[in-house]
Amino acid sequence: DPSTWFPIFMDKNPHGGNTPYDFNIWDNQRSCRGLKLDIIDNLEPKWEKYFQRAVTEWENDDPSSEAPDALTLNVRKNIRYDPECRTVMRKMIVCNGDYGETDYIGINHVAIQFGYIISSVALLNDYFLENQSDALKQNTVCHELGHGFGLGHWDENFYNRDLGNCMDYTNSPKNNQSPDLSNFLFLEQMYGNTAGTSRYVEAGLNNNVEGLHCTPGSETVDFTEGTDIFKKRRLPGQPTITDDEFERIALLMSPGNNIIIADSSVKEHPLAREGWRYLKRTDKYEVHEQDLGDGLKIVSTIHLV
Repeated sequence: DPSTWFPIFMDKNPHGGNTPYDFNIWDNQRSCRGLKLDIIDNLEPKWEKYFQRAVTEWENDDPSSEAPDALTLNVRKNIRYDPECRTVMRKMIVCNGDYGETDYIGINHVAIQFGYIISSVALLNDYFLENQSDALKQNTVCHELGHGFGLGHWDENFYNRDLGNCMDYTNSPKNNQSPDLSNFLFLEQMYGNTAGTSRYVEAGLNNNVEGLHCTPGSETVDFTEGTDIFKKRRLPGQPTITDDEFERIALLMSPGNNIIIADSSVKEHPLAREGWRYLKRTDKYEVHEQDLGDGLKIVSTIHLV
């Protein structure tokens, strides 16, 4: 409901409103052959069954499925659990830990350069989730992974009819534990499909960022290197990220940066003093943004207790 937005921040809600049509995209060079993404599994053993199920369901490589396969996920397990949950360039990392009484059960941070995701961190807070139901844990893992792929919320009303997918907020997580056909159809428009039948179509620009640009087809497309299909989506002359810039991003996306949670009794959010700003806030979740300049920003979607 747009009426719940803070009026001074009405410009953009990058993780969705009442539809999934606000989103961010990883750069796959307009190939429309699906997104290939490395995911670092930095989870303790107690979380593995939820994570493995979510990855399998999002990857959707069952040939009998009617849903398009838009994701190829390469999971690498950290040999040693890293409590710092170190952000990795051009990868997603999924972590759990006792992050304390921070008011959140899950967070997804995405680092964005000129409108395209360059890194993602999903945090699962054991302080609140440790003794919660299997259904809530599964819903939370599936949901935070979905944000990491660039998806927004399908619906943000906790009290209406459940849509049956984990990108829909709910008070009954047992009803929304997995992605559904609508999630995969939207991913196909973002990234194409692994079958090679998606075609690139010109898409309009919003703040110099290209929108949905893949359309499904019935025949395999011959993508030839050097054609317009393989042109970079980023605009010419955009600088690469420096080590110092990425170090700053990593710090802001680390579990220790718990200042991004508001005290609901405080009228003015403390992030105003730290360079963050609200994009949206309800009693169940918050969306924050920090603009780092030079086309870099962090968007944090926070699932509150």
